[in-house]
Amino acid sequence: LFLFFLCCDSQAVIEPTTSGYTCSLNQTTSPCQTYVYYRAVAPDFLDLASVGDLFSVSRLMISNPSNISSPSSPLVPFQSLFVPIQCSCNRINSSMSISYAGLNYTIKAGNTFYLVSTNQFQNLTSFQSVEVVNPTLVPT
Repeated sequence: LFLFFLCCDSQAVIEPTTSGYTCSLNQTTSPCQTYVYYRAVAPDFLDLASVGDLFSVSRLMISNPSNISSPSSPLVPFQSLFVPIQCSCNRINSSMSISYAGLNYTIKAGNTFYLVSTNQFQNLTSFQSVEVVNPTLVPT
């Protein structure tokens, strides 16, 4: 399962579609580094290791911008975290390119695109954008 996040250029004023923010193909050569705002939630994401695994980044990469003194410190429910991601422009089809951060997530039994996008990724992406980039995947 690939996830596309609704990222955007800070100068853009275009509203996103349900599939994501559209972008120009010339942006593919200029990926951007940014942060997503994420909240620690029980039961699965109350430590930096599990959040880091979800976003494929180290605990230190989350603890420093989140002002957490030790990467091994436990988190409290709803603690604010800043997680670094890299955005770029990806061609979806011949007429559409969207801004995204491509992450891999292994879908679990009983998950749907909606549950993954709203629960694990806290609405940082839409289920429609997950469907767009995973056209042959059927969650079970």
